Amino acid sequence: MNARNIRIRGVGAVSSAGWSAAAMHAAVLAGTPLPSRSCARPGDVRNWPCESRFAPPAPPEKVARHPRLRRSSAITRYSVAAALEALADAGHDPSAPPPGLGILFVMMNGCVNYTGRFYDEVLQNPAQASPLIFPETVFNAPASHVASFLGVDGAVSTLLGSPNSIMEALDTAAFWIGSGIVEECLLIAAEECDWLSAEALTYYHPKLVGSEGAGALLLSASGGGPRVSEIIGPLGYLSWQERCDLLPELAAQTLAQFQGPATLINDRTGIAKLDHTEIAAWSGRPWDAVLSPKYVLGESMGASSALQLVLGTLAVRQTQQPVVISMPGSNTAAYACVLTP
Repeated sequence: MNARNIRIRGVGAVSSAGWSAAAMHAAVLAGTPLPSRSCARPGDVRNWPCESRFAPPAPPEKVARHPRLRRSSAITRYSVAAALEALADAGHDPSAPPPGLGILFVMMNGCVNYTGRFYDEVLQNPAQASPLIFPETVFNAPASHVASFLGVDGAVSTLLGSPNSIMEALDTAAFWIGSGIVEECLLIAAEECDWLSAEALTYYHPKLVGSEGAGALLLSASGGGPRVSEIIGPLGYLSWQERCDLLPELAAQTLAQFQGPATLINDRTGIAKLDHTEIAAWSGRPWDAVLSPKYVLGESMGASSALQLVLGTLAVRQTQQPVVISMPGSNTAAYACVLTP
């Protein structure tokens, strides 16, 4: 089995638009960038703007209760909420997950808030650095918390990489399912925004707006839900110029796979210098609709491609037409994905 035979049975999301996939979908369809606010640098000032779009406070019904969650950071809370929504969306009882459920977690920066807090304590006074905080700095901490919260009895692992590394996780999930390691797989990608992440983005371009959230997809080899029809890539690159040169090839290979009406979900940020090559690459055919989640939600880094897949799933359900997702990445490889009913 490969990822081209996988069905997306359920989806969930937390984003700067709110604590549900529906809220995110509505915001992206509206097409208006959400409000942002300045992300302060603790104990210092910077001489350039640094904006972020944070997830709003969780509504009461989205506040999960579990002993582990008392000390967990935002990235775990986002992930739990998205996972519960994906399970419910697939028709499962979130309080009693199906047997043989596995979890694959994807992140880029990881548990940055508690990591920053812990190492700040180390620098201030190593003897007083809290051992209670240290476990929350580990990359696998959110996946561990989600698995404990749900009572998952299948395999659990975490992958690190660029925003579109979720495509590698999708392939791993398909292998797990095809090999009988798990019956179904909960694929989660999440990120929490802090001042350092947001500031780092401005080195790529001063107008980039950091964001955060989580996207969850419940994957299965059978059942209803949109199908992963085609995956183009990875097309590797080592520089921004190589990336620009590859995007027309990525689009051409993808568009050769199907004809007829379709929706495009792109990686556009609203910054012409960063967007123009991707826009040109996908302009070779008319689209029924073009959605640009990063333009509306902000740059959510490790969660961004997962949120694209969540939006793609909802778009396929709504239109009953193919959805093409452009994932050019930012570091090493470009992908595209086609979802079909």
